[in-house]
Amino acid sequence: MSGRTPTQTHRLFDHDRVAKGYASARPYLHPEVFAVVRDVVRPAAPFRRALDVGCGTGLSSLALLDLAEEVVGIDAALEMLRHARRADGIRYVASGAEALPFREGCLDLVVACGSMDWVDRPRFIPRAARLLVRGGWLVSLDFGDTGRSPEVPGLERWYDEVFLGAYPRPPAGDPMIAANEAERHGFAAPRHRDFASACSFTARQYAAFLMTESNVIAAVEYGRQTDAEVRAWLESGLRPLFGDESRPVAFGGYIQALRRL
Repeated sequence: MSGRTPTQTHRLFDHDRVAKGYASARPYLHPEVFAVVRDVVRPAAPFRRALDVGCGTGLSSLALLDLAEEVVGIDAALEMLRHARRADGIRYVASGAEALPFREGCLDLVVACGSMDWVDRPRFIPRAARLLVRGGWLVSLDFGDTGRSPEVPGLERWYDEVFLGAYPRPPAGDPMIAANEAERHGFAAPRHRDFASACSFTARQYAAFLMTESNVIAAVEYGRQTDAEVRAWLESGLRPLFGDESRPVAFGGYIQALRRL
């Protein structure tokens, strides 16, 4: 587990500025990611009902409609839910991951997209197990940019030394679920898949994306720098690297899929 508590998570992301950034600046790679999830779990038919834990502004919930007939997105941050994507087949509920307000055995799929290292796992995983039907799936996944681009060789040094030097990532626990942890809560050993993708950004777009990263959010919301100051600093560092062109930035991530026994 990381040192971050659900309360801290709620406070960090429950800001209108942050939610607007999530809704507008995060790349929509989720359909590609969930195509890999489909290949890992290989469902015989669409799932009846899926739960998206820590749904944020609903990018993952929207993509989950490719896997499930009905999607419920939950998040403790009300501002995120106010900006969440609306679509037929999706509804949103304000809730933390540890006290999910649903009856047992009502879900076929539970997805934690980028949220497993933010939740209280000893409470969340057994609760997810009780909500899933036998044969249902708990899928934990995450992906993010690597600070690398085949077209911008200087990006690696800027990202590792300049950006992370100014805005270091907070300590975090290992989000991977071990086989003995899975089996203790009634799941088969996890299936694992790594994946890679890319998204193209201009310097301004990449700066806007970096403004949505948790280390930068914390610096703005609880530090002494303003949104405008940080954004201007990011753009001034990225513009000489990207020029006026849109450049691909590499993303990478993992998927863990646990079948309920």
